[in-house]
Amino acid sequence: MTSGRLHVSTRTRNRLIAAATIVVAGGVAWLVRSKRPQPPQPAPAPPRIGYSRNGSAPTPLAGAAVENGH
Repeated sequence: MTSGRLHVSTRTRNRLIAAATIVVAGGVAWLVRSKRPQPPQPAPAPPRIGYSRNGSAPTPLAGAAVENGH
């Protein structure tokens, strides 16, 4: 064990400071991105409007959507 201060070169100290700065900036960017409000869920699709052959409203019968043998 040494009672004195460890000798760290200026180059090593600058690299450690740069690495710590990059880590802190990445953490802040991640935190900001995770706190960003999420877009709302898309609205459900509106009901489909069918076309009738005789001009009246479409009827919800089971065979109404089936073509007549064509």
